[in-house]
Amino acid sequence: MQIRSLAGVALAALALVAAAPASAQERVLVDESFSASTLPSGWTSVLGDWKVVDGRLQASTDGARARIAFGPAAPTDFKLEATVRFVTVTNAARWLNVGIDYHAAADYGAVLVARSGTTASNGLELAQAAQGGSYASSPVGPAPTAIGTGQDHRLAIEVHGTQLVVSLDGATAMTATNLRRTGGSFGFVINNSTVQFDDVKVTELAAQPTAPSVPQQLKLSEVADAATVTWQAPQQGGPISHYEVAVGDGAWQREDALSHTFTGLSDGEQVLKVRAVNTAGVAGPVASVRTMRGAPTVNGFKLQVSGGSWPSGHVQGIAVDPAKGFIYYSFTNLLVKTDLAGNVVGTMGGFTGHLGDLDFNPADGRVYGSLEYKAAKAFYIAIFDVDKIDRVGMSAQGSPLVSAVYLPEVVEDYTADLDGNGVFDGDTASTPDHRYGSSGIDGVAFGPRFGSSAGTSYLTVAYGIYANTSRTDNDHQVLLQYDPSGWRAFEHPLVESAPHRDGPAEPDGKFFVFTGNTRYGVQNLEYDPWLERWFLGVYTGSKPQFPNYGLFAVDAAAQPKLTTLQGLGSEQGLLVPLAADGLEHTATGIRGWRQKADVGIQSLGQGLFYLATDGNDGGNETATLRLERWTGDPADPFAPVTAGETRVTAPATVRGTVPSTLSLTLGGPATFAPFTPGVEQDYTASTLATVTSSAGDATLSVTNPGHLANGAFTLASPLAVELSKATWSAPVSNDRVTVTFKQHIGANDPLRAGAYERTVTLTLATTTP
Repeated sequence: MQIRSLAGVALAALALVAAAPASAQERVLVDESFSASTLPSGWTSVLGDWKVVDGRLQASTDGARARIAFGPAAPTDFKLEATVRFVTVTNAARWLNVGIDYHAAADYGAVLVARSGTTASNGLELAQAAQGGSYASSPVGPAPTAIGTGQDHRLAIEVHGTQLVVSLDGATAMTATNLRRTGGSFGFVINNSTVQFDDVKVTELAAQPTAPSVPQQLKLSEVADAATVTWQAPQQGGPISHYEVAVGDGAWQREDALSHTFTGLSDGEQVLKVRAVNTAGVAGPVASVRTMRGAPTVNGFKLQVSGGSWPSGHVQGIAVDPAKGFIYYSFTNLLVKTDLAGNVVGTMGGFTGHLGDLDFNPADGRVYGSLEYKAAKAFYIAIFDVDKIDRVGMSAQGSPLVSAVYLPEVVEDYTADLDGNGVFDGDTASTPDHRYGSSGIDGVAFGPRFGSSAGTSYLTVAYGIYANTSRTDNDHQVLLQYDPSGWRAFEHPLVESAPHRDGPAEPDGKFFVFTGNTRYGVQNLEYDPWLERWFLGVYTGSKPQFPNYGLFAVDAAAQPKLTTLQGLGSEQGLLVPLAADGLEHTATGIRGWRQKADVGIQSLGQGLFYLATDGNDGGNETATLRLERWTGDPADPFAPVTAGETRVTAPATVRGTVPSTLSLTLGGPATFAPFTPGVEQDYTASTLATVTSSAGDATLSVTNPGHLANGAFTLASPLAVELSKATWSAPVSNDRVTVTFKQHIGANDPLRAGAYERTVTLTLATTTP
C-alpha cells in the first residue's frame, strides 16, 4: 500500500446565499447623494482635491493615490453601493478603488479596483496590503461591462466575513473568498483620472449561514483499482451534517464517515473530491487528491502537474527535490509544497513582502527563495526547512521553519541616490536613482562559480531591473554569487514588523550579462549541471533597439571578463558572455530565445525540464508544470515530452583550444629611391606587416623612428612612419598592414655618399591576452 501526502486544496466557486429581506438586523450606515455644495460631515480627504460638483463627489489626479475616507468600521456583513463615472482618463487602464475594509490615512487594507477598461483581463482586482506592505491583487478578472468614460455605472460589493461578490449594473462580475479583515472603514481612491461618485450607500446586512471550510489533512492510499481517501473535519463552518465525495466531474454522493473508498477506478488518472456540508445545508469548498494510477510519466515525472488553486499572488518560481519526491511553488505571498503527483502536502503563508523565485539546495535539504520588502528597504534570502512543512495554513511569521538572511549589497544598489538630491524615490521606475535600475531581487539558483562547471556550489541571486526606457544604465542583468555554507550565523526568524539587517557584507562575486533591458530583470534563474548551462527567464523588455527575448543562456565555462560596461560610462565590471546559440540579433549581437520561462523553470536532468505557466481559476491563482525536453533549436528550444517516450541521453561536450598568440612579421626592407643632393624632394618607401592575434584587442605602434644615418652623418629631417591600420578590437589572423616610410631632403642638406639607414621597431601589444 502506498500512502500519498496531504491532498491538494481546490477552492470551489463561491455561491453566496441571497440576502434576506430587510429586518431589524439590517441598517443603513451611509446614505449620501451629495446634495450640499461641500463635503459631507465625516468624509475626510487624505490626498487630492475632493469636492462636490453638480451634486456629485469629484476628484482629479495625475499621479499620487488621491483618496478619501468615510463611514464607520466595516461590519462583518455589509453591502456597499455607488454610482461611478470616469470623466477623463489618461488611458483605459486607469482605475478607481473602492475601499471595503480600508485605512485611507495609511493606505492599506482591502480595495476593489475597477479600471476604465473594465472588460480587460485585469478590469477588476481585489487588491490587499498589510500595514506598511505592498498591494497584491487576487483575484483578477474582467467585468461583463466596460465603465469607459462619461457614463454612470452602478457598482455594488456585498461582503460576508471573508467572502465577497462584486456586481456591475446588476450583473455578477467577481467573487472572492480571501478578503482579509483589518478593522478598516470605507473609502475611494483614484489614479490618473477625473472620477465622480454619487448615491453612495452602505448597508449592514443580516448574517448569513457560514459555509464550512475545507476538509483538512486529506491522504490517499491506492491498491489495485481501489483508492481510499481519509480526512479531518473542517476548522470552521458550524456543525457538520455529512460529507460528499465524487470522482472528477461525477455526481456527489453522501459519506457520513471521515474516509471513503472508491472502487472500480479506471486506469486513467483520477481526481477524487471531498467537501463538507453543515446542518444548514451549505456545502463548503472542495479538497481533492490526484491519483498516480495510469498517469503517464518519463523518468518518474508526470507530463503535467498542477500546483493547486490559491487566493494569492501569481506563481513566481518553482523548485523540485526529486530524491524525496516534492515540488515547491512560490505564489508571491505563499509557499506551496506538493508531491510529484500534485497533491498538496502543506503551505506556508503570512508574507506581506514579495516571495520570488525558489531553488532547492541539496547540500542542506532546504529551499531558498528571494524575499523583498521594498518599503522597508530590506531584501532577503528566505530559507525554508521544508521537511517540516506538513499541513496547509502554516504561518511564516516568527516560525522556526523559515529564516532570512539580509543582503546589504542589494539594498545599497536599490537605494542609490544617483541624482544626488538626497531623496530616496521609492519603488518607482520613473527616476534616475536605483543603481543599474535595480528594483530588488528575483531569480535564485545554485550552481558553480561563473567560468567553471565544478567546485563550490554558490547561490546566485539576480537583480530585478526596472524597465525605464529613458536610461541606458539598466541594460545588463546583475548577478550576485554567494557561498552560503557559512550563513547560519546570519539566519534569523522572519519577523516582518522588525526586519533584521544581518547578512554577508558583500557577495563573493558580482557579474553582469548584457541582454538589453527587460521588465524586472531575471524572474527565474536555473542551472542545469547536465548541460553545464545557466538559464535566465525574463519578462520581455520594450526598448526597440534590443531583440527583447524571453530566455537567455550562459555557458558555465564561459570566462567572465573585466571590461568597461556598456551604458555605464567608464564603470568596469565582470561581464559574462551569452551562450553562442539561439536567435542572434544582428545589430547588438545579443542571443536568446522567444520562450516563456518567467514564472518557473526547473532542470530535471538528462535534458528534461519542468516549465511553469500561470493561470486563474475562479479568481484563484494556479500554476501548471509541463514536462519539456531541451532541443536547443533557435526557434523552439523546448519540445513537449510525449506519453510513452523512452529517452536515454548524455551530453557530449566538444571543445577546441586556441593557444595565446600575438604574432607580427615584416616583409623585406623598405628602400628609398637614391637621394639627389641639392634638390628638395620627399621620398617614400613601404613594406608589409602581417598581424595575427588571439587576444581580445591589439595595438600596433612604432617606437621613435629618429633619423637615417650614414656612419657619423645623419639626415637633417627625421624619418616619418605611417601605418594603414593600428588597432584591433577582436582576434585577427594574417591581417596585412602597409607600413609607409617618408623622408624629406632639403636643397641645402649635405649628403654623404653611401647608404643611409636605421632600424625601426614596430610593437604589437594587447591588454586582454
